[in-house]
Amino acid sequence: MVSSGFGQNLVHNGGFEDFVSCPVKMSNLNKDAEYWSAPTMGTTDYFNECSRTKLGVPINFKGKQEPYEGAGYAGLYLYAPQDYREYIQVPLKETLEKGSRYRLTLFLSLSEKSDGAVMDMGAVFSEKPLSAHTKRELSQRELLAVTTRTTPIKQFPVSGYYQDKQNWMELSFDMVAKGFEKNLILGNFKSNAGTNYLSVKKTSKREEGYSYYYLDDISLTYLGPEYKTNEVYVLDHVNFNFDRFDLQPKAEQSLRDVYEYLKQNPDLKVFISGHTDDLGSDEYNNVLSRERASTVAQYLIGLGLDKNRITSKGFGDSKPLDTTLTDEARRKNRRVEFVMTKFEDENP
Repeated sequence: MVSSGFGQNLVHNGGFEDFVSCPVKMSNLNKDAEYWSAPTMGTTDYFNECSRTKLGVPINFKGKQEPYEGAGYAGLYLYAPQDYREYIQVPLKETLEKGSRYRLTLFLSLSEKSDGAVMDMGAVFSEKPLSAHTKRELSQRELLAVTTRTTPIKQFPVSGYYQDKQNWMELSFDMVAKGFEKNLILGNFKSNAGTNYLSVKKTSKREEGYSYYYLDDISLTYLGPEYKTNEVYVLDHVNFNFDRFDLQPKAEQSLRDVYEYLKQNPDLKVFISGHTDDLGSDEYNNVLSRERASTVAQYLIGLGLDKNRITSKGFGDSKPLDTTLTDEARRKNRRVEFVMTKFEDENP
């Protein structure tokens, strides 16, 4: 499968703009927000400026907040007495590719009527939508008991408490997909005892406070494959036509993936090797394989890769992947491979 490419948001209705019904009653996320639902018995809310009730925007039952963008957002408790929790889940537009990297980003704001702030916000990906019969935290133990595969809980990196009640705070992390992820679940997966909580209102020591947050503009974007150093990769869709060394259109996305990865890892260099099938003379195949490797190298340089970070070589038909001499085998052998390695320190 070819992923949707860089930049496209894989989260349905990530800005909470699309709704089935304009919000009228609280605890309405499941009913009103297109694609979104609550994976537990916690009663997550949906707000939109179309509402004339306490679920309006910017004024609502938890305070005042303009959307980060658009006209709507969601609201949920990340901390409440007796470990009460609310979560939000959504199907993704496609199953994530195993070994590919993605970036999850969201914006949140602490509601004005909250007693305190937390610094614990996490995400879980699942194969199928979750339906957990609990109002408390979705702990790792609880997730292991559900009937669908889930990823381990991943926390958003923090630099402090999420205590801004005026502005939207951006949270983001990168992850490598396992290949089954089709749904996203967001919330605080820790108990009250395990949560970092900062009281911003005076409450008695025995009284547990509330942390209620607005969420908006949730996105998951494709960053490209995860490449390991010193490992040989065959470039996807770079199987050349017979006797040709021009790139086919599908090859260009594969090469952009490689370029993006190298751009983000400036300590790596790449070796490109070109290969042919067994048809033709050794001399001709050596020239053709060099041209194939050079075509790929020049494409990467054209994207912006420093030419000092790339070397290329042709191997003719000396390193076939498949020796069965069928048309399919020959198609496989007309290929380009690459290996990424770290720059050796010239002054150890």
